[in-house]
Amino acid sequence: MVLRPNKLSVTEIETWLRDPYAIYAKHVLKLRPLDALDQETDAADYGQVVHAGLHRFLRAHGTAWPPNAAALLREALSYALSETQPREALRAWWSPRLDRIAAWVAETEATRRATAPPLAIASEAEGIWRLPIARGFDLTGRADRLELRAEGRLAILDYKTGTPPSQTEVEAGLAPQLLLEAAMAEAGAFKGVAAARATELIYWQLSGGFDRGSSVTLFKGDAAAIEAAVAEAASALQRLIATFDDPARAYLSHPHPARTPRFAEYAQLARVAEWSAGGDGE
Repeated sequence: MVLRPNKLSVTEIETWLRDPYAIYAKHVLKLRPLDALDQETDAADYGQVVHAGLHRFLRAHGTAWPPNAAALLREALSYALSETQPREALRAWWSPRLDRIAAWVAETEATRRATAPPLAIASEAEGIWRLPIARGFDLTGRADRLELRAEGRLAILDYKTGTPPSQTEVEAGLAPQLLLEAAMAEAGAFKGVAAARATELIYWQLSGGFDRGSSVTLFKGDAAAIEAAVAEAASALQRLIATFDDPARAYLSHPHPARTPRFAEYAQLARVAEWSAGGDGE
């Protein structure tokens, strides 16, 4: 019981749902996957560049909207790219994509701010929420962007350079990140951000490709539906914790074939390739 995790991030909750063994390996066995000897910069680094660039821009300008926003966004993203010191081939591949993201964000942001200007913006906001359960459990998170609007309304935005979770996955409880961030915000868990109820949950898909970017609003912006889903996500998390507090509960690897994780860092340790190749008869 003592070894079972009592502190996880909002992104790790999805891992817990899809691949409990990964949580066991990381937090109980305290194992960390080794980088491949020939590992090179990949899509994860690209995502970090996008996050770092947008954070740099918002940290500098906040709620103020400069007239040359697109140029300043390109500059911030370019700086973030240079900080990673990528190979020249990657720099040549990523630079035009980052320029297209800057243009899309500038256009989208100008429209958003014209219709509902934010009163305050917290970028890369870190938080920790002590759940109201007897044995103690801390949920941590870093919200890409929290926007305080008029009448105490809150919008939570998350940047994805890959494919964001679908509405179906969110409603099924398999992608609870934004819902749990909303629960944290409602509890006042984010540092420097007053407690507020989320009325908008938005994914920005920022690929920088042919489709430069897109905005996906969960629950069609229905504040009542969001409130109900956030409450259910918080309750579901407490049920999940209680389930795995049972000493007889095993941390299975990929227990639901239809719900496999997007990234499986511990698949080799769990020998997923071997037992999945055996078929139903094994």
